[in-house]
Amino acid sequence: MREQLKFKIHNDFKELKILNRSIRTFLSSINIPSKTIYNVDLILEEMITNIIKYGYDDNGKHKVEINLNITSKHIRIRIIDDGKEFNPVLSPTPETDIPLEDMKIGGLGIYIVKNISKNNIKYKRYKDRNIYRIKINTKEQNI
Repeated sequence: MREQLKFKIHNDFKELKILNRSIRTFLSSINIPSKTIYNVDLILEEMITNIIKYGYDDNGKHKVEINLNITSKHIRIRIIDDGKEFNPVLSPTPETDIPLEDMKIGGLGIYIVKNISKNNIKYKRYKDRNIYRIKINTKEQNI
């Protein structure tokens, strides 16, 4: 099995919801396990939410490209945006062993993405674009 999906959305939360629904439907149709679908959905939700909320200093429309490369063993996710430079690989690990009300805001989403991907996340800045590459196993997994 080798499948590929390509999407382009604007930096708009409404489009993110449509994207996630489309990807969930497609992954279900090719018999990807439900836990893996959940993890792909969570990765895209966290990464693209960060792009939309923090990536731009203006209110203009920006394109975000999302590519999924699906094999029987892995799902490779590539996200490209023209937002501010942000390398999630360098994000510090948040304190998770303290009460929730004492935790600082920020960083937990990237922490979740790193855990789902088992730190298989790569970042590159190229021609004023952020390029994120995230790989997860296709087999059922827990976060």
